[in-house]
Amino acid sequence: MEPDSDLAALAVAPPTRAVPPAAKALVFFNEKAGSVGPNDREKLVATLNDAEIGQYALIDAEKISPELFAHASDFDVIIVLGGDGTARAAAELAPRDGPPLVLLPGGTLNILPKALYGELAWPEALKAALERGVEMRLPLGRANGEAFYVAALFGGTTMLVHAREAVREGRPLTAWRRLRVAFRRSFMRSLRARKGVERMSKVEALGVLLPSFSGGIEADDLEWVRLEARHIFDLARVSLRAITAGWRNDPAVQVSHTKSGDVDSPMGYVHATLDGEPRRFYSRVHIKYDANGPRVLALTPQESAT
Repeated sequence: MEPDSDLAALAVAPPTRAVPPAAKALVFFNEKAGSVGPNDREKLVATLNDAEIGQYALIDAEKISPELFAHASDFDVIIVLGGDGTARAAAELAPRDGPPLVLLPGGTLNILPKALYGELAWPEALKAALERGVEMRLPLGRANGEAFYVAALFGGTTMLVHAREAVREGRPLTAWRRLRVAFRRSFMRSLRARKGVERMSKVEALGVLLPSFSGGIEADDLEWVRLEARHIFDLARVSLRAITAGWRNDPAVQVSHTKSGDVDSPMGYVHATLDGEPRRFYSRVHIKYDANGPRVLALTPQESAT
């Protein structure tokens, strides 16, 4: 009878929370993030109370620093409400074996939060992560040691990011000027790239993507995307397709996978963006995959859809 009693007890036992009640939380809040409203600080406090967080330290995200994360072990979970930039800063500073991160969607694109929690709004994402989140490692890439968690782009076409922002801001003439500059620099400053230990070869632009770019978390390597454009219309076509989901099927695009690679430029420096932030490298850029990123609480695809 004892085994049957044990099975009965298991059948009625409540599910184990990812973060236990009365947990201590370190909470970063970016009130300037793209989709954070004026009353979201109060809503965040109310959501923390509803989620049975026992104690929390609520800190302005602008104060994120190594000194603050030096005390991360005093907490059970680290909660971040802000944009992709805030999420990236927290992920980079978080101790690799410290408390798990909950990266909530408070920005404009929210690429990392969507990979973790699907399309859930941040109050629902926080509740779901604390109650039924699964602890995972967030993989990352490194470009000369600098971390990126979504995508690194290399080449003059990275200036298309500035054209896109001008379109979003309703400045079509500025967008057109930036588009022309991006195309001109793409052909003036071509790159050489290789994956692994292959020979270097010319490429117009290069994208190195983490699984979060496509809405996932788990992967064994980086997605290596070469743009072999030979005419300005190739660049125009790919840049337009990049707005849609069909860019991988463009004939000017070559997609493969690798754990490492290199890129350099005959001009002596390489234009780049790391997770959307502009960078300029003055030497060869070594790129590598790092599976041992920070701990995060994520939902399974089935959970994030509910």
